[in-house]
Amino acid sequence: MDEAVRQHDVVVGADGSVGARAALAWGLREARLRDRRVRLVTVVLEARPPQVHDAVTGRFTGAEFEDVVRSRLAAEAAAVAGAEGCKNAPVHPDIRYGQPAQQLVDAAGPDGLLVVGSRGRGPLRGALLGSVSQQCAQYARAPVVVVRDDESTHGAVLWQGASSRVVVGVDGSPGSAAALRFATAEARLRRGQLHVVHAWIDTLSGYGGPSWAVPGTRLRERAEATLRQSMQDTWQGNGPGVQVRAETVEGADWDILTERAGAADLLVVGSRGRTGWSSLLLGSVSLRCITFAPCPVAVVRPTRADG
Repeated sequence: MDEAVRQHDVVVGADGSVGARAALAWGLREARLRDRRVRLVTVVLEARPPQVHDAVTGRFTGAEFEDVVRSRLAAEAAAVAGAEGCKNAPVHPDIRYGQPAQQLVDAAGPDGLLVVGSRGRGPLRGALLGSVSQQCAQYARAPVVVVRDDESTHGAVLWQGASSRVVVGVDGSPGSAAALRFATAEARLRRGQLHVVHAWIDTLSGYGGPSWAVPGTRLRERAEATLRQSMQDTWQGNGPGVQVRAETVEGADWDILTERAGAADLLVVGSRGRTGWSSLLLGSVSLRCITFAPCPVAVVRPTRADG
């Protein structure tokens, strides 16, 4: 397939699980907003097409095996598209071989959008977050959206309209700058509200010093300055082109963000922020958000321009 044709695809991981079906539903709606196609990728845990033997039809060749798999992928996509009202969405079935997360990351490249279910057919069926989704969020160069399918989650409010809402966490880090750009674009697509949140907590007092070391008023002022500067640096004097609600909230980042994400279409976070070890590809805040948020979560990696 031509690289130039596929580089902006919405890439969705498929493994036949309920989580993958939820990811496909989200990906189809997103592709319709972006006017892009969906590339539905399934990964076979083999180095090459298997020689499949069937008692009735005999032995499939590799090409015949792929034809059967593509047909099943197309049927799955048609069923989900019909249920989601996206019957005309273009879908390209794609079969890859090897390690699932690596193949999905490679399929999305640096310019696509990768959408995965929070858990698939792996051994830890009761886990809130599967190894493949975590590895994709950890290593993908493109933005990754993790979609949960359990009863604590919900679908989008309207997907396009005034009631649609995209929440994004900012902390002044390069990762949060990339997240804010992505969230702004997503809010524009939906013609809804962009909800910018900066959570702050007193890490200078208590164990780090006496409780009176830094007055609470000064910490709040710093938080408000961080929020303003994050928006100014990202938008560089140009209006975001969308209704914006911005707030600073005292509390732990992941608690505040997952609470603010209630009834949102999407929560957007950077792959890592200013806390923890800067060498980590996936920070504790983004990991907790994709595990516990009540809506789909996009994890966005900073570019070189972000620093």
